[in-house]
Parts: sequence; C-alpha cells; structure tokens
Amino acid sequence: MTTRPEPGSGPAGGAAPGEQAGLAGVQPLRQRLGEQVASLLLTAIRLYEFLPDERLPPENELCAQLGVNRMAVREGLRWLEDHQYIRIQRGRYGGAYVVQPALDVAVERLRGMAVNFRQLFEYRAAIEPLTAELAAERIGPTELARLDRLHEMEMQQPPIDRNRFRAIDVSLHQIVASACRNDYLIVAVKDIRVWLAPGLDLLDRSAERRQESVGSHGRLIRCLRSGDRASAGEVMRAHIAVTERAVTAALSAQGFTAEPLTG
Repeated sequence: MTTRPEPGSGPAGGAAPGEQAGLAGVQPLRQRLGEQVASLLLTAIRLYEFLPDERLPPENELCAQLGVNRMAVREGLRWLEDHQYIRIQRGRYGGAYVVQPALDVAVERLRGMAVNFRQLFEYRAAIEPLTAELAAERIGPTELARLDRLHEMEMQQPPIDRNRFRAIDVSLHQIVASACRNDYLIVAVKDIRVWLAPGLDLLDRSAERRQESVGSHGRLIRCLRSGDRASAGEVMRAHIAVTERAVTAALSAQGFTAEPLTG
C-alpha cells in the first residue's frame, strides 16, 4: 500500500479538523487531475452511490462524466486500488469493482483520523437536527413520497443486505437535508457522511441497530409530514446520538479514543 495522503481528506478538501486555517498558513491547492478523480470517486464510494462488489463506470464514461483525460482517470483508479477501495479485474468481465473493506483495512484507515471524530460528532449534533427542523417547515409532497419509499425498502422482509441498507440510510438523510432548502447545510450533511464513513465501516450488523435506525427514520418521517419542527429536531438528535455511541464504542474496541458527547 502506498503512503500518499488520502485525497480530499479534510473538510472540502482543505485543512483537517483541528488544523489552523489562518491566511498565513493557507497553501494553494495544487491537486493533480488524478488526485481529483480519486477524491471524487472516493466520495461517491463513501456515499454508497456505488455498493461493494459493484463495478464503476468504464474509463471512457468516467472521462466524459468528470471532464478529464484517460491518464487522469487511470491515475485516480490506481490510487483507489493501491488503498484497497477498488480492485481492478481483467478479462471479459473486467473493470474497477468497489471492495468491501475488511476489518483490518477499516481499522488502518482510521489511524490519524480517530482523534477528529469528537469534533465531527459535535459538528453533526449541531447541523443535522437543524436540517430536520427546517425540513419540517419546508418539505414537499414529492420528497415525503421518496422518504416513504425508502422507509418501505428498509423495512422489507426478508431484510435487505447491509450495503443496500446503508445506501438507503445515506439517501434518506440527504433528502431530509435537501428539504431544508439551505445549500450550506446540504453540503455540510454530505460532508459529514463522507467523513463518518470510515467509522461506520467498523459497526456490527446487529438486528438491534437496524431496528433502532428504521424506527428513528419512521418517527422522523411522521414529524416531517406533520410539520412538527421541534419533534423533528429531537428525533434526529436522538438518532445521531445512538450512532455516535456505537461508533465511539467501535473505535474504543480497536484502541482508538473518541469520547462521546452524550451519556
């Protein structure tokens, strides 16, 4: 595995949480095109736009979609392969396939990142309840219908697999963020999910966690439908607190420290 830093590892590709960002310390961003490609694809993978074992678009499509040349796409794919986010398969069914991270790989990715999770939890606790409150006042019928469909999918019997469940969870939170009608908050919620993804990779697949998540989503949707701003914020606050405790416990089990904000 190479030791190049992860592209876009700090907020909006800038300084990581905790670093000084004064003008004197600002360095112009000089990302190579290949690094930009890697960063964009890594974001899509962490947002579960591509599920584990799913093939990424062919090189020519990526060139067209991203507006870059084939050399940049290949450099970006090479970085993702070196860091075990994808595997390159040759032959008739060849292509770049997303890799399900093994536990040891997920743990290694958190080295140097876990110290920032306390700040990330604080940030999420400030941002996502507010988006839910605003969404309760501004959400439309089309968005509510989409939330209903996603909620029905996550309640399916037999249960859907874990990866599809995570993809639905990401989509649900992004729809709520979109419904708040605040571009800054929408971007913040997306960034939070990207930064949180390595911690979520450590969580177990317990039925209890899934049941809690599904129940919280159902309560949140009811609050949004009724326009109950205060309750929507409280439901979201409780929901993300449960995830915070689970991630904190998972980090602690692997020898990392990220103190929880809640009891």
